[in-house]
Amino acid sequence: MSIKKNLLEIESSRLELIEKSINSSSNFLRLSLYHNYFEKVLSLNDTNIQEAFLAEFIEDYINCICKFEVWGVEPDSTKIIIEVLKRISQLKIVNNYSDEIKYEITRIEEQKEKLKLILDGNEFQSEKSTKAFFPLIDNEAPYEFYGIVDSITVKISKASDGDKFIIVPSETEIEKRIAEQCTQSWLLALTLLKRYVKAPYKFHEVIISFDRKMGFYEGNSLGIALTLSFLQSLLNFYNPSYLINIKSQSAFTGGVLKSGEVLCTSEEIIKRKVAAVFFSEINTFVFPKCEETYAYFSLTQLKQKYPKRKLKLIPVEDINDVLNRRDIVDIKKQKFVVRSGKFIKKNWISAVATVLLAILFAYLFVMDFDDNPAILKAEGGVLYVKNKNGKVLWTKKVDIGQKDILNQKSLGLLFRLIDIDDDGNNEVLITNEIASDISINKSRWELNCYNKNNQKVWSFYFADSVSSEREILEPYYSISLIDTLNFSNQKSLFLISTNSASFSSAIYRIDLKTGQRLPGTLWCSGHTYEALIKDLNYDGKKDILAIGVDNGFEQQVVFAYTIDTLTKVRPSTKDYTIRNYPISKLISYIRIPKTDFSNYKNIRISGIDRGSLSDETFENLYRFILMVTQQSEDGSIWVKLNYNLKDIDFVISNQFRVNRDSLVAQGKLNPPYTDTKEYIEMLKNQVLYWKQDSLSQDKWKWVKRGELN
Repeated sequence: MSIKKNLLEIESSRLELIEKSINSSSNFLRLSLYHNYFEKVLSLNDTNIQEAFLAEFIEDYINCICKFEVWGVEPDSTKIIIEVLKRISQLKIVNNYSDEIKYEITRIEEQKEKLKLILDGNEFQSEKSTKAFFPLIDNEAPYEFYGIVDSITVKISKASDGDKFIIVPSETEIEKRIAEQCTQSWLLALTLLKRYVKAPYKFHEVIISFDRKMGFYEGNSLGIALTLSFLQSLLNFYNPSYLINIKSQSAFTGGVLKSGEVLCTSEEIIKRKVAAVFFSEINTFVFPKCEETYAYFSLTQLKQKYPKRKLKLIPVEDINDVLNRRDIVDIKKQKFVVRSGKFIKKNWISAVATVLLAILFAYLFVMDFDDNPAILKAEGGVLYVKNKNGKVLWTKKVDIGQKDILNQKSLGLLFRLIDIDDDGNNEVLITNEIASDISINKSRWELNCYNKNNQKVWSFYFADSVSSEREILEPYYSISLIDTLNFSNQKSLFLISTNSASFSSAIYRIDLKTGQRLPGTLWCSGHTYEALIKDLNYDGKKDILAIGVDNGFEQQVVFAYTIDTLTKVRPSTKDYTIRNYPISKLISYIRIPKTDFSNYKNIRISGIDRGSLSDETFENLYRFILMVTQQSEDGSIWVKLNYNLKDIDFVISNQFRVNRDSLVAQGKLNPPYTDTKEYIEMLKNQVLYWKQDSLSQDKWKWVKRGELN
């Protein structure tokens, strides 16, 4: 009877959790709701009941955990979060998230340990550029989650028809809440600017970025932080004799008027903001003097438990109180050479500048003797090799398209500066230089390594011959660069070779110093466009994540595998699989569906935008761009792949939306319209994952996302 009563109580809690979490955008609140519910379920000590009542929440719970940081949170609450997370990690329903959970536990515990050191009186100096930090309160969050510390990035340029403010994130609600304070802070910053710049431009375009992008910015308490950020950016923009730098680990709160007066917040808010800063990396907190009593009371209460925590409180009445404190804002005269260089760059010609130019040219004349390659730039069909001052050392004729010239990352797949022997001088790697192969009376594509004097150090070309059931693949391969890695006690260069006459491609390595081929190759039944090297599953071993296409499946693919010294193949259809080598046990292999638009255009295989693969560490995901056809004007789709190599999302480009929606409107393609949740979900539901069969270690099969668990 008691079990039935417990189940009814759990079911009631489950429904309450769903209702409250759906209506909340607060990550802190959702995390608190989950833990209250999880603790009730886990207390029953019945694995079947636990898994039945927790399964539907696990994915969103882990997303909340990924966004959680210990800063601004009572350490006892963090301890509970870690304990619950560790208990959850023991359940079978989270097997597919085990690596992710392990990583998050380690990350949170490391942050918790650093916070403990700070609370014990240790200080840490940030190596990051100084910014104006401010405590941000989440009004939906439980009280023990005091808030976060965010920062502001400001970029300023000249405008012609009025001051323009662009706020990122740009939700309308956020803009309305802070618009008035932006105006007040901007007018105040312009007044302060006149102390250093006599004739500023009449209008400016101002981009204000909230670095954490939390989405709950409100009130006017950003005033001091905004004003300092505006003034710092204005001085950097105008380059006067003096610049200001905000001291690191300083946070600010309090609105300001254009007169400079600092406004109060409230007793409850200032107490909570002091707590948020107390449990963070900040060591100096500036706040309105009218709330001095409340702030010191809050600090005194907190120090009863953590008496060694070093946090300096600085009350101020107006903006000059801030600017006059050298322990908050550093005002320094610029070095003569630094300021002069900026003047010359902006073409401010004067008698003084003429003298400076003469000095600069004399300096550059001496520096012209620098013959170490430092810059690669392509124009037309020529690669320019330059020293760090921009002097051209030598050139090479290369075969390169305009698209690769404009994309620096794409350019890096073809040409690279690398010091191969650690002698302090860079060598230049140039791919796909054409040379004659006398033995077969054909030309071949080479990767050549040149020293600083344009002398060839070594040359390499890819000449492997393989076959599939449908054909023998002739060795005529182009080459692109991935990255270097010390592997098996050798400094290796990892490469991609793509068959120009057919479908095969290979990922492999060579000795960076000699250009000799080294063991370890993965063959693919389709062209591989790009790859990166990283420990993807946190096991201490380096892996490769790559994007490309598969001719057998006729789809775009993303795949990952652990680097080793064996020769293996990526699975494909029977006709296209490379023969005579074992199938690789991949970490991940994902097939991305071809769109109905691609089918309408009779596209067999759409391409991938080379140079688009990026590792977005702040968001814990990888990004790359899918082409919907082979023509860029037809549009594209951004892919966002989570670090767990499972969760995938799609972002539709405007070009693709317009092109496809016109066909939907004409009745040539079926609804839904393109840039909708329904269409995105339709694409997600067609994604296929390569999964090991639970009944046999040697069997693998293609499954959809829901079947991974």
